[in-house]
Amino acid sequence: MIEDYRKARKIGLRQVQQDVAAGRYPYPTALSDFLRDRGYQGEVPVGVIDIDMSLIAGTRTHGRQNSFSRGFMPLLEDDSEFASKWSSLIDSQREEGLRDPIIVYEYLQRFYVQEGNKRVSVMRYLDMPSITASVTRMLPMPSDTKEYRIYQEFLRFYRVCPIYGIVFSEEGSYERLAVFAHRDLENPWPDEAVTDLRAAFESFAAAFARRDGGSLGITAGDAFLSYLKIYGYELAICGSPTEIADRLSRMWGELRVSASQEPIAYLETPPEQPSKGKLIADLKGLYKKAVPPKSLRVAFIYERSPQTSGWAAAHEKGRLELERSFGGMVETTVFSDCKSDEAFDRAVDAAVADRSDLIVTNVPTQMTQALRAAMKYPKLKVLNCSVSLSHSAVRTFSAKTYEVKFLLGALAASLSDNHRIGYVADSPVYGTVAGINAFAIGAQMVDPHVTVYLKWYAAKDYDWRRELAETDVRIVCARDVPNPVDPDESWGLYLVEYDGTEVHLGEPVLQWGRFYQRIVQSIRDDSWRCEGDELRDKAINYWWGLTSGVLDVRLSPVVPVRQRNLVEVFRQSMLNGQIHPFTDELKSQTGIVQPHGSGRLPSSQIARMSWLNENIVGRLPEERELSERALDEVSVSGVIPLDPTVAAQREASR
Repeated sequence: MIEDYRKARKIGLRQVQQDVAAGRYPYPTALSDFLRDRGYQGEVPVGVIDIDMSLIAGTRTHGRQNSFSRGFMPLLEDDSEFASKWSSLIDSQREEGLRDPIIVYEYLQRFYVQEGNKRVSVMRYLDMPSITASVTRMLPMPSDTKEYRIYQEFLRFYRVCPIYGIVFSEEGSYERLAVFAHRDLENPWPDEAVTDLRAAFESFAAAFARRDGGSLGITAGDAFLSYLKIYGYELAICGSPTEIADRLSRMWGELRVSASQEPIAYLETPPEQPSKGKLIADLKGLYKKAVPPKSLRVAFIYERSPQTSGWAAAHEKGRLELERSFGGMVETTVFSDCKSDEAFDRAVDAAVADRSDLIVTNVPTQMTQALRAAMKYPKLKVLNCSVSLSHSAVRTFSAKTYEVKFLLGALAASLSDNHRIGYVADSPVYGTVAGINAFAIGAQMVDPHVTVYLKWYAAKDYDWRRELAETDVRIVCARDVPNPVDPDESWGLYLVEYDGTEVHLGEPVLQWGRFYQRIVQSIRDDSWRCEGDELRDKAINYWWGLTSGVLDVRLSPVVPVRQRNLVEVFRQSMLNGQIHPFTDELKSQTGIVQPHGSGRLPSSQIARMSWLNENIVGRLPEERELSERALDEVSVSGVIPLDPTVAAQREASR
């Protein structure tokens, strides 16, 4: 009908006006122009398939390019032969459908029309999701670019799972998708698996488009991977369009955060805390006014048990302190050994059934499980002990242990008689390298000639004790907490005497009880909600240090008084803001990180630090050197790259 043409033309003219006002080219892109400088290495027939209308980006050549807006709406006068043919096409589509496939060329997963521009225009006007097309692939010239590498991965994916439209912006994403589907990129997927994935993604992409997901700056494919990570592949594939849209709505905050240029808000100073007497009085007042009276309930879910993990034991001590400090106004429960998804989900369901207000998880590898709990129970508050992970539904917390490592480094250098000290780190994850470098910088401030020999607990088949001894290193900084399975194992900062005896010198003090008290108080006085409202599009990371009272250093009585005084001078200077390990000139093993006179590094750079200070002998471990446990940790929050397949397998297995 000519009336449809007039309506479509109005849309097209409006699109042209908007594009011109925005400084954009107002007509469909011509692939021939695009390839003039780039070139291509050949053409490969793909066949006749249904293609997603949203992936049609332009025309093969100029041709009738100016007859259409950039969105393929018609522009010529309604009394033209063009308008008559367009009107006949829309009538034909409504009566019997368009039978003949259009002819398109595909380049980097975008389609350019050689024949059938008016059919594309009609289908766009009718808001049809797909169109039948005869496709020829134009292979791009090889290049060392991210775009080319992603496309090569897509070609591997298409050979085993022929679906167009799942577009990713990051390398390794097709590997991740295949692992989520319990498939690979080497063997053809069964037809049923291809059909299920296509249907699920189309429903997800439609829901994503309805929410204007493109405005986030990520592709529907990127968002789909986040969806699979949270809900799991089987649940995602089986969901109806309504269920998929509901789940997408629940996780929308996660997508907003992941798309942000600065996704994480590091809250480094706790809110003012009332005196203990006033706090208890306020809580009792709240308790009396509550109808019905209700204590705040907190569930702690540990991946391991406090009997086998020193880290879990430290948090367990904090849990007990939390209960004692509130005199019955806070009730806590514990779920230990919840590494598997099944055990974790059972613990969450039990905690919710027990009317818990807050769930605390104590290691980064629980983040995906914690996210799933937050999606399932939107009113539940969830914490995860990690640093620099960008999720809005789960708040993270950690201590700035690098501040204490700076103090211990200064102490170590002051006690070393040969300018050599050792440092044994856990895994190369966010925050760990900051601790290593702060230790080395603190040592360097006391002894400019000191060398720090770096070793890793995370490395497999590796005797770091022997290597340090062979290097004549006798002062070592080891684990932050004792090992309950082996109480005699060295931890903290210690000295190895010439006869092999080990003397404990000092350690970080992590007051998790104080942290939990302040978090509970923030929930009680509504600060928690206010922070969430103020930082709606940010991931909230509580990262507190010496000034917060949740972190300190403890020295053994064997440390000489002069050295104790030295550490205290450094400690007070840090508390007063006079010194900081990551201000002024910083030099790595390979050169200047920042020049003399610079201010403090941003928290994001400190948390995700991957360079080593100039006085360190050692390096970050490679993937092949890591233990199984370390691979799990690095796949969540690592500062070293993992093979995409390995990372995907680790992610999907959690």
